[in-house]
Amino acid sequence: MTRDDSDRAIPLLLLEPDPRSSRRQCGQGSSLDAPAVPQPHQIVDAHGVSPLREQLLALVGDISAVLAEGADGSEDSRALAAASVSVLRDSGLFAALTPANVGGFQVDPVTEMELIEAVSAIDGSTGWSFWASAGSTARVASMLPREAVAEIFDPRRAAPVFAFQERPFGNVARCESAGLRVSGRWPFGTGVAHADWVVAVSAPAPGDRPTRCPPGDLLAAAVPRAQVQVLDTWDASGLSGTGTFDYAIDDVLVGWDRVWAYPPGPALRGGPHFGFRRAPIKHMGFALGVAASSLAVFTEHVGARVGTAREPHGAVVADVARCTLRLAAARALAFETVRGVWDQARRTGGVAPSSQEYLRAVARYVTEVAVEVCCLVMRHGDASLLGRQHRLQRNLRDITAAAAHAEMNHAAVEELGKTLLGQPRSAAAGLGRPA
Repeated sequence: MTRDDSDRAIPLLLLEPDPRSSRRQCGQGSSLDAPAVPQPHQIVDAHGVSPLREQLLALVGDISAVLAEGADGSEDSRALAAASVSVLRDSGLFAALTPANVGGFQVDPVTEMELIEAVSAIDGSTGWSFWASAGSTARVASMLPREAVAEIFDPRRAAPVFAFQERPFGNVARCESAGLRVSGRWPFGTGVAHADWVVAVSAPAPGDRPTRCPPGDLLAAAVPRAQVQVLDTWDASGLSGTGTFDYAIDDVLVGWDRVWAYPPGPALRGGPHFGFRRAPIKHMGFALGVAASSLAVFTEHVGARVGTAREPHGAVVADVARCTLRLAAARALAFETVRGVWDQARRTGGVAPSSQEYLRAVARYVTEVAVEVCCLVMRHGDASLLGRQHRLQRNLRDITAAAAHAEMNHAAVEELGKTLLGQPRSAAAGLGRPA
């Protein structure tokens, strides 16, 4: 996936008062009018649905032409096109998942999945980049120390965007009296090229810790993007426009106000939205969007032959029907499952491990169905669909890459099977951290 040796440079939802103004501050010179930031009692309605759902989904439609136009450029440059980044910032969509008490929209998980589905149906790399940046920013905002919130989520400035790799990858940081001295290199930093801040997770070096140093085996530090080197390492066949570059930090001292133990305890803000791991929801939204796009394009392509000498028949006709039914069933399962875990989180503040396991297995299943749908072009394609940047070819590459992600590997379904059969689960099953 990378270039070898290349280093070119929700009562539970009552929150503290929102310190921001009633409007989200978007990018400079923005012509897009983002939704008003919800007040604590408005984050979700009695059914757990964000009141901003329709407005935010409409925003995706408003910017869809720009995102579609940028798809080729993103793939060619191996990073999200500048125009796509701009409209995602200016529309406020990058803040869709961020806690309301730091200026975000804090949509419910079902709306989250719908937004990711809608963007991914436009372009896979753009959808992946959207959920990675929006999710990273939201997660950091849920755990960032209070002192750092005042600095980073300053209501007088445009809302920040984070890039975040949650593992330390062997990097070690030194604890000093003034802060944490960070050095190292982290792979797979999706969105780092357009981020304002980066989170570096490291193990503290052995030795005495200053009083202000948080306890724990791992520490996270928020580092300004200007102090981070983006390494030109991403050259993948799928999700190629996501800019999932490595990033490096060289001897940067991060003040203790921007350092915290990782993984943290209960979320400091955001309530039950951040009481369980939501990464499977993001993967399902992505898979559903890409598959819906492929099914629509392929059905239109084959449908154009009806009544001609190339009349579709046999296997291709049956496969269009099967894929339509399977995708609809997978989508229904996805929404039923996410509504279930969200209801549980709203009632209890968290999600039971068995429910988290089931959620992840459903996400893997949905991804497998999406792969099957995207393979229509492989099973029944013709010469007119061979272009490298044809939507069907790109979607097939993107869903193949997404299916290889560690969150979505086959163990997700295998662990559910063990539970159903009463077998012991693997010690390392699941990733376990809210995301």
